[in-house]
Amino acid sequence: MAEDILRDFLTVVLDKRGYSPRKVEIKNITSGGANYTSALFLINLQTSDKTLKLFAKVATMGKEMRIVANAEKLFRTEEFVYNKLIPLYNNLQKDLDEEHKFIFPEFYGFNNVYGKETVILENLVESGYKPYSRFKSMDWDHGRVCVEAIARFHALSFALRKSDPEGFQKIAEDMKYTFDEDALNQRVTDKFKEMVETSLSVLEEEQYHDKIREFLFDPNLMDKYNKPLSTPVLVHGDYRLSNMLFKEKGHDLSAVIIDYQTLHTGCPVADLFYIIFLGSDEDFRRLYYDKLINHYYTSLEESLKRLDVDPVEVYPRENFESDMKELLPYVLLTAVSSLPMVVVETESAPKWDSDEADFSSLILEPGSLYKQRFTGIINDLVRWEVI
Repeated sequence: MAEDILRDFLTVVLDKRGYSPRKVEIKNITSGGANYTSALFLINLQTSDKTLKLFAKVATMGKEMRIVANAEKLFRTEEFVYNKLIPLYNNLQKDLDEEHKFIFPEFYGFNNVYGKETVILENLVESGYKPYSRFKSMDWDHGRVCVEAIARFHALSFALRKSDPEGFQKIAEDMKYTFDEDALNQRVTDKFKEMVETSLSVLEEEQYHDKIREFLFDPNLMDKYNKPLSTPVLVHGDYRLSNMLFKEKGHDLSAVIIDYQTLHTGCPVADLFYIIFLGSDEDFRRLYYDKLINHYYTSLEESLKRLDVDPVEVYPRENFESDMKELLPYVLLTAVSSLPMVVVETESAPKWDSDEADFSSLILEPGSLYKQRFTGIINDLVRWEVI
């Protein structure tokens, strides 16, 4: 079914680009538990004078999971990013050296038909980019390029606001984070509490359970979460290692961010915390947490100056520090709701492609890696006197 949808849309895209006559080969691939919303495909296109290596995602979520995941918004957001935002951002950085640009994958087409949502992009793996194992804690080099990449991405928001204040304000309003309160029925609330208790069950010491519950069971939690604080930018929203590809260049490393379904108006620190706490373990953070935080802000300053934006005017260090202090407790929510799916074993990964899948599929049995990572996050938050 998904391959048929892709073939039909691919015909439209390739005809529009004049790639005819042609030979097309399509191969279904798996993400190994890193993707839940789509079927993934590699495309090999051969014409008389060129070869193209492409990548495609086709929506496969069942009815209930489309509601739970707010799928319509996810796909609308992705379409906006590839069709509207990327051209704006590329125009802002057109005069930068290639080594200083934020890299977007080349975009070929988006199908926005309900239930057939499809995006076709260049296959970056064919250009030498590789994923990083979601089961491994990041090392310094991968952490370094991750924060450099997201700093460049955030800098483009500031640059857009400077060059077109009204245009940025409209985008920021359109992309404002919203939470469907109607979806927050008693059943969903009960399942979220079950998710919290499942996470707490891995902690050997119970002395912090009540504090964690008190924070996570706050009825206003979701209203506060993912909102901009001192300075709004367009954030990625799901900035984890599984949404990154890396390429070695001699003795250096470069990174490309992928999957923009969760982009929204938020706080830069939210992306920074997301990649750090979902992509590293306690040992890494003891060695490199402060260094990574400083490297992000230094990279942001450098990126802003290249785009002719004054860092002190748009996001001074004191605002950055204030945002970190305010957002740090929300790492608890990330550790409970997102971390289980990031480190789930491949064979235990939830299936969202059937109508039987529902909110309960988000509640996963904690494995040994989750126990280690979750305990490490709690240890950090205790050490920093957050809980």
